[in-house]
Amino acid sequence: MSSICRGKPLSRSAATYALAATVACCCWISDSIAYETPLRFEDVSESAGINFQHHSPLTPGRHLHLFMGSGAGWLDYDRDGWPDLYLGQGKSLNVEDSKSLPSNRFLANSGNGAFRDVTESSCLTNTDYSMGVAVGDFDNDGFPDVYVSSYGQNRLYHNNGDGSFSEIAADRHVDDHRFGSSSTWADIDGDGDLDLFVANYLRLDKDNYPLCKHTELGKTYHSGCHPRYQKHEYDILYQNDGDGTFTDISEASGLKSGVARCGLGVIATDLDNDGDVDFYVANDTVHNQLWINDGGGVFTDDALVAGVAVNRIGQAEAGMGLAAGDVDGDGLPDLFVTNYFSESNTFYRNEGFGFTDVTSEYGLAAPSKLRLAFGASLFDADNDGWLDLFVANGHVHTEQSAMGRNEPFAQLPQLFRNQNGRRFGDASALSGDYFSRRLVGRASCVADFDRDGRLDLAVQHLNGAATLLRNETAAVGRVVTIELVGMESARDGNNAVVNVTVGGRQITRASTGSSSYLSSNDSRLSIGVGESDVADLIEVRWPGGRKEVWHSVSTSEVHRLIEGTGSAEN
Repeated sequence: MSSICRGKPLSRSAATYALAATVACCCWISDSIAYETPLRFEDVSESAGINFQHHSPLTPGRHLHLFMGSGAGWLDYDRDGWPDLYLGQGKSLNVEDSKSLPSNRFLANSGNGAFRDVTESSCLTNTDYSMGVAVGDFDNDGFPDVYVSSYGQNRLYHNNGDGSFSEIAADRHVDDHRFGSSSTWADIDGDGDLDLFVANYLRLDKDNYPLCKHTELGKTYHSGCHPRYQKHEYDILYQNDGDGTFTDISEASGLKSGVARCGLGVIATDLDNDGDVDFYVANDTVHNQLWINDGGGVFTDDALVAGVAVNRIGQAEAGMGLAAGDVDGDGLPDLFVTNYFSESNTFYRNEGFGFTDVTSEYGLAAPSKLRLAFGASLFDADNDGWLDLFVANGHVHTEQSAMGRNEPFAQLPQLFRNQNGRRFGDASALSGDYFSRRLVGRASCVADFDRDGRLDLAVQHLNGAATLLRNETAAVGRVVTIELVGMESARDGNNAVVNVTVGGRQITRASTGSSSYLSSNDSRLSIGVGESDVADLIEVRWPGGRKEVWHSVSTSEVHRLIEGTGSAEN
């Protein structure tokens, strides 16, 4: 049965693709382009009341899941216009007494720059080893719900609309007990309700847990076993039956058509520009997967033919985190994947017929070669209409230094500024004290938490404090703020694509049900438009296929765009 809690009322297609080229034209642009105003972020965790400490004690045997960290998600649970923050928590090995364990925490935004802990009153206490946090309104009642994937039982928290949540995963048939990593909500069949994709990692049974050792320089070290040589798990696709319950269609949908992989990151968006939602999965040390929607709830893995299964020299990498967005301004979503130390991260540019690995050309290869990255967030930090990039770094092995290797466990985070869609420049050194601190970074997610028109960051750290980074960039462009409301489509506008035309330029953004690594961004879209006071045209392509437009939209207010109220596109 579900656990009920009440609170007080609160004010594809394969033919679409051809094999993508693996070599791109180089654009040699200096990484040291000067900007009049640097990007600036301040750690305001303490003053905002973000006093969360992640708890995942490492064992002498170095059990692998204890290195993976936990996710985070932004959601406006009480619909007061201010995004609230849910933080996943770890768990000590072989400790089952929930009374002695730290819990996930839910922090409500008070609207004055501070947060208050409402974990208990909202009934969101959870002492599992939480991994992914996926936010979506699965029952279209106007209130965002939360799915938490875990090393252990996955949980579904239904928002009761009164400030409280009910855990209903078993009742709704989504309480899988495998090692769930990232998860995401998406309407795969265009029926107006959200379905659920859960990426699974490895088969790490508590009673038969693989432990490994490594001997070097005459000394033996315990380390997490290489994932490529462990038992992998199939991912799960749950179809929303429309009555609040779900059916596992993983096999019927094609997700089990090949071998199982070890998934860590997943993102849902329309990657082949055919009007329906696809999935991209970052897998650890094996080929990544691009699940193209063939319609009718059936998917085909086109990652190899589309050029996103491996890097430009044909190597599978240790994919962790993901970010998708139109980096170069051509209206198509590009993909960024974080990878292991010495591999470099990978940036795949969407060519319309497939993707090309242009990591080096965009200045992202060398800066990431000596990093092990997890969280990644594409967001417009200065509202100039170009997506910038944050990357959270931190190793999974603690013994590398003892072996004489220059692979530190704690590492510097990175912030890259988009140089007009042609290249990224490393802006970390001038962006605030946080970027000079060595940390074991994991998840990241984006929201304008103080509603000042500048996007902020929340970052999770393994066995460290969660950090809230307030965007204090001094000179920023104007922003069009959009809240999408589906009527025939999913209520929260999930997977809608928004095109903003301003001054002859088109800026494309999409609403996705997941982000980064294990995390979810705020569902409200903040679209930077540079110096313009008014957006000439806003086009919304809803997941069900409807297109409509709004004219002359100002940058001075929040615009709630309700499906069916715009002008039909000719």
